[in-house]
Amino acid sequence: MNTVEHIAQQLQARIRSSEWAAAGKLPGQRQLAESLGVSRASLREAITMLEGLGMLRSEAGRGVFIARPGEKGLGSAYGRWRFQGRYALRDVYLVRNQLEELAAGLAASVVTQAGLSRLHATIEQMEQAADAGDLVTMSEGDHAFHACLFEIAGSPMLLDLAESIGDVVDGSRQVAFADPARVREPIREHAEIVGALATGSPEAARRAMRAHICNVADRAGLSLTIPGA
Repeated sequence: MNTVEHIAQQLQARIRSSEWAAAGKLPGQRQLAESLGVSRASLREAITMLEGLGMLRSEAGRGVFIARPGEKGLGSAYGRWRFQGRYALRDVYLVRNQLEELAAGLAASVVTQAGLSRLHATIEQMEQAADAGDLVTMSEGDHAFHACLFEIAGSPMLLDLAESIGDVVDGSRQVAFADPARVREPIREHAEIVGALATGSPEAARRAMRAHICNVADRAGLSLTIPGA
């Protein structure tokens, strides 16, 4: 877990304990950074992560507010795509699909039992986090699953491409966790991808990944049409 994720975990724990429920918002960032013993830059990144996960929302000039469960609309996580103005979220999912379908197809041809076990471990991490209501750890498990798949695929160039857009892709994953009623869906979809990989069929693996990315987009409020999906 990196520094930003560690801070996000601390904020999530304090939000869930209702520490700031009366105010309905976080303390000022300078005060909060000092109390946590972290830099304001790292704190801002952690807040951005929790905004993407639907736990916080920022209002210019007013502060960072604790989002109500399932809150939608302007100012909620559904409007909090942090790369807005640079990348359309729909385009990110389309590019993700091309890269991750390729990774799934390559991985199906070479995956070992050890590789399947590594992927299963990330699914178990997400299941445990879902049971605990821990969105930060769920997001970490989601990241770990896809990163592991790229490693198994065995293409250094594909891995470099994935890592070069890692922050953007992570943001697109976090937005898709913003609907509390659907946070367990990726667990089932990841299991279906692993099942397809275990068959050794590149086409089955690509098909399972394609369905997953379409569902991720749907959870983020987008209808994504991919040929063959």
